[in-house]
Amino acid sequence: MSTYEKLLERLKINAVDNDETALQRTLLNRLIHLETHVKKPAAALSEPKDTARFKALARTAAQIALSHAADEKHLETLQKKAKVLAEEIGNRDENTPDLFTLQLQYAFYRRSIHIYQQQIVTYKKTLEQAARLLAAATQKLNFHPESSAKTLEKALNTLNTIERRIENLQIDKERLTLLAHRDAIKKINDRIKALELEREQIYSHILLARFMLFSAALHARDTSKVFTLQKQLLADVTKAYDPVAVADIASVMRTMEHSRLGKITSLEGATSQEIKSAFALFWKEANAPLFTIGKTSISLFKLTLALLVFIIGFIMGGVYKRSIKRLGSDSDTLTQSTRTLVSNLGYYLIVIIAFFIALKVLGINLSSIALVAGALSVGIGFGLQNVVSNFVSGLILMFERSIKIGDYLELDDTLRGRVSDIRMRSTTISTNDNIDVIVPNQQLIQNRVVNWTMEDEIRRFEIPFSVAYGTPVDRVRDAVLHALAHAKMNDVYTSRRRISEIVMTGMGDSSVDFKLFVWIKGRAIFYPQRTASRFLILIYEALNEAGIEIPFPQRDLHIRSVDGHTVFTLREQKGPDNV
Repeated sequence: MSTYEKLLERLKINAVDNDETALQRTLLNRLIHLETHVKKPAAALSEPKDTARFKALARTAAQIALSHAADEKHLETLQKKAKVLAEEIGNRDENTPDLFTLQLQYAFYRRSIHIYQQQIVTYKKTLEQAARLLAAATQKLNFHPESSAKTLEKALNTLNTIERRIENLQIDKERLTLLAHRDAIKKINDRIKALELEREQIYSHILLARFMLFSAALHARDTSKVFTLQKQLLADVTKAYDPVAVADIASVMRTMEHSRLGKITSLEGATSQEIKSAFALFWKEANAPLFTIGKTSISLFKLTLALLVFIIGFIMGGVYKRSIKRLGSDSDTLTQSTRTLVSNLGYYLIVIIAFFIALKVLGINLSSIALVAGALSVGIGFGLQNVVSNFVSGLILMFERSIKIGDYLELDDTLRGRVSDIRMRSTTISTNDNIDVIVPNQQLIQNRVVNWTMEDEIRRFEIPFSVAYGTPVDRVRDAVLHALAHAKMNDVYTSRRRISEIVMTGMGDSSVDFKLFVWIKGRAIFYPQRTASRFLILIYEALNEAGIEIPFPQRDLHIRSVDGHTVFTLREQKGPDNV
């Protein structure tokens, strides 16, 4: 006699007959006979000798997969209940009247969980056995795919007919619901339920027919059909069955593939099929409409292709522009202005052609653009002139590249700095004082702008200085240029057309004025005051070493007449000898 049977006997003798003891007796009886309340797994399977038994084994495997899925759900539910009940028992006092009932109920849950877990293990083993038997049978049996294909076609037609009938009945049901004909509605519901049961049976025939086609392809080692049929079958199974059952059926099919085709071939075929499926999904999503312009749908693929065409146009335009400049620099007949004009015209022509090709790829015609332009013109007329002007100016700056990020600009006497960003509406200029100045693009297009670094980072600095009258000019020039040559300034640039020189600029009231013209290359041009200071110091030291006087303003005072009273006053203060 088991423990639960002893507890039941004691309860029958000692307990008072009430609802609590009745519940306890019921729980003990269910614990004693629990094994009889749970379904037993299928019996041992045998290898099929013909296609009829092969179909029967396939049905058995499908039924086991469904039972496995159902038991997984029951197991999950029991585990949740047992967890909640364990927490409740832990919060109860030992003298609580219903504590023994809760403990019996918890024992029932734990025992049921154990049995379901054992059943699930048995289901998995049985499915593995069924998969091996089916795999072995695919090598020995002769399948008839034509018959399975006809069966599948017939079942699909029947399924379509049933689904149309159900849809028609649903429409009739809605009409009768409005009329409140309850008896007629009940008859329609019964007919719908019957059709749904018939649909489930037809669906099982469809799945079996697809499985037979899959097995026939395995038997013939037709890998292309194997993986295509596998994908179709799993798609149908996913619509009808629980994910656990789908995973079991997929596992059976993989076992059959590995046995018949080999693991490597199965893996390659599955990977190829996955790649094809992923590509098909990507292609579908890429061609899905993102938005519409007029009546033209724009997809991601069209947008990407148009953008690629536009980028290629820009690249070709840039290559053309550089090629013209490079070829023109070797020619003596083409001037720089002619080279610039030809290169710019060709560049813009290529970009415009690329733009229209991109529109053609998108499927947009010029009439649509005209409509959009007309709509925009209305907005421009109501106060968007400045915004649009800055926007267009930004496009011009980006396309023309007369002002680029990193260029050093001079807008007026107080604003100089480097371009740190060019946006559609404005351009940011960072000064040497680390101040960011936001300048509307329209000002850069309409006003005069000095770009110190448009083509290169070479700039001529003019350093003014003066010497006293009577100083030989050659001596001044030699002293300063000699000092400049030996100063070891790496940023001083010299070429055939750009050399450092000294010129006389004027003869002032008290000095002879000169300027040092020196070419500077590199980052030093961004700091004009600091750079000028270096050369002023160099000139000052060179003139001192050469003994050349640096003048300062002087004035000679000539007295033509003096008042007598003033002379008498001076004699009294200084004495007659000092006047």
